[in-house]
Amino acid sequence: MVTRAVSVRRSASTPGDLAALRNLTSINRLSDEERALVRRLCVFQEVVPAGQAFDPDGRAASPRLILSGWACRQRILADGQRQIFGFLLPGDSMGLSLHPRPLDETTVIALTRVEYVDALMLREILALQDPRHDRLRRALATSRRYEEACLLNHVVRLGRQSAQARLAHLLLELRDRLQRAGLCTSDRLHLPLTQETLADALGLSLVHVSRTLGQMRRQRLIAMQSGWVTLLDEAYLRAASDYGVDEHALH
Repeated sequence: MVTRAVSVRRSASTPGDLAALRNLTSINRLSDEERALVRRLCVFQEVVPAGQAFDPDGRAASPRLILSGWACRQRILADGQRQIFGFLLPGDSMGLSLHPRPLDETTVIALTRVEYVDALMLREILALQDPRHDRLRRALATSRRYEEACLLNHVVRLGRQSAQARLAHLLLELRDRLQRAGLCTSDRLHLPLTQETLADALGLSLVHVSRTLGQMRRQRLIAMQSGWVTLLDEAYLRAASDYGVDEHALH
């Protein structure tokens, strides 16, 4: 059973809202008042160490906004195997929908040290339907739709794609998401995931993931060094994985 870590509350010494604001403004241009609301929310941050759950088992996700670090939504089977449904990156939110979604019932685990803010007050403010916060409300709703579109892509990855296509598609998706939050360049991204985590996300064995990554490096499709991945041949990766950014889900 996964237990929740005791979070440490601290005052932010540097702005922790940049990824969140970049992510939201890439979807919808926020007003100065809406940007100030997000900044006020980010004054106090909490921390969950790597490997710990955000909430006790069986409880729906509390409203949160991730400022730094990586987390995942997952389910552990009776035999101990893990299936990862998707990753939560800096700028992503959880539990902000007024009506709980099935995704909010999944266990969320910190894959790295994660800094986040409690967004319960934000959810209550948005529930008032104040026209001054319409853009922010729409941006968060669009972000949730995009997460659901990514889940549909994940189903296709698991059900119909080869190991190389699965890895290529996931890397391109993560690159696009990080780029919207201003956290990577067009061809290089930080990937703080173990091969075991990739295997649990893509429905592959650890050996298969290792072999496929090695093949992609030898083919000069990607380069990997010290937790960084460089996309050397994006055109090939796109074609091989049938990748197309779900821009329709972001509007």
